[in-house]
Amino acid sequence: MSALSIWILRTMSSMPQDKLVKTAEEILVQTLELSKQLKQRSIVLPSSLSVGANSDLWNTHDGEIKAVRSRILALTMQLDTLLEGPHGFLHEYVSTNWDHGALYALLEFDVMEKIPLDGTSVGFAQLAGEVGLEPEKLLRICRLVATAGILQETEEGFFAHTAISETLARDEGYKKFIGFQLFETRVASAHLADSLRKSNPFWNGESAFEHAWGMPMYDWHTKNPSKGKRFAQAMESVSQKVVCSDLDPGNGMVIDWFTNHQSSNKDDRAALVVEVSGKTGSFSCQLAAIFPGLCFEVQDSSSELLQRGEKALVPKLVGRVRFSQRDLFAPRSIEEVDGEGGDRSLTPIVFLLRGVLWSLDDSKAIKLLQSFIPAMQRRERPLLVINDLVSPAWGSFEPHAERAFRRRDVTLMTMHNVKQRTASEWGILICSASPQFKVTYSERYSSHSCRGLWEVQLGDKGEKNANGDS
Repeated sequence: MSALSIWILRTMSSMPQDKLVKTAEEILVQTLELSKQLKQRSIVLPSSLSVGANSDLWNTHDGEIKAVRSRILALTMQLDTLLEGPHGFLHEYVSTNWDHGALYALLEFDVMEKIPLDGTSVGFAQLAGEVGLEPEKLLRICRLVATAGILQETEEGFFAHTAISETLARDEGYKKFIGFQLFETRVASAHLADSLRKSNPFWNGESAFEHAWGMPMYDWHTKNPSKGKRFAQAMESVSQKVVCSDLDPGNGMVIDWFTNHQSSNKDDRAALVVEVSGKTGSFSCQLAAIFPGLCFEVQDSSSELLQRGEKALVPKLVGRVRFSQRDLFAPRSIEEVDGEGGDRSLTPIVFLLRGVLWSLDDSKAIKLLQSFIPAMQRRERPLLVINDLVSPAWGSFEPHAERAFRRRDVTLMTMHNVKQRTASEWGILICSASPQFKVTYSERYSSHSCRGLWEVQLGDKGEKNANGDS
């Protein structure tokens, strides 16, 4: 700790210890600790968010760095609230609606792509001419977005990229994700209150999205193909990032499970992984590239999705990834799993349900789970691996992190009218499908999402449910 830092701490400690001083002092203590951690790991924080700025701090989400970073963010939130007071806080809280509308306008008119990526600035009049907008209107929109640090106004009326806007200009898929969040979800959330004015239970009621647009989200995207295409690109972009990012730990959990299972499994026979409701099979193809000793069958009820997957299959995966249309809820027999002529009777089988059950009510989820029971009775007992969203226990996180998880709860309710289940509710649901299910549960968090992974085995008749945590 530097002499200046020690002097500041001593000076602050001698002052009257009101809440502001205590909070500011703790922010300094935690920031000094973070600085020490970064130096130990040779992580450099850029001096500004100018074009090209990058830091491993933004991509490091484990261990002490994550914990200290989280404490600093929680403390700065406390300080902001203390300084703003009730009226100031609420005014700022709701006013961000205008910030979001302004950013959405820039995305819709591809303004970010017209700003030079070398860090130089461009005048608003030139920008307006290139994107076909009224200059004076574009000036006010850009200026509001710049106040949030997304753009920078280098001199009056001239705008340049920051590292934030550079991301939107370079990453088309992530731009689509932000666009979806700024349009569909904002409109739906504005109708949440009205959707609750009548009896509206989870699962069987009406989502706020449906209340706003007159149909469920996926149907609306079908009828509005430009928005549907954007949504598909957004989800594809996010799914490609989640393995190595802090967005969602789900795919990483599944990959780690296969890694650990292969290292502990002495059986050298190639296993078959059956991904149920695998859509186009993009994740199975990703797993196939990581694990060359595994084969995959992608099952889905949509022939269109399966055909798209087959067309996109790279040549080196032909023969290891196949596609099968079936009724996903129909029972899976031993004969079906063993294949024609029983040629797979000795093949280890893993059924994978990834992000499937969250959208099903309890009765449908149980029916799907029970469809695996006949096949799980074969001599070479298949495993069922479930990876899905979890609503974490109350009070598990600092307030700023807690907000992200409660936001996810409300998102699923608003967009789909589904209830995000807690770990306890998931355990009860899975075990209610069969008294013979033996379940091992693990859980992983990111800054935005909580995922659970359940490894399910079928015990012998007469065995009661067994549950374990890891």
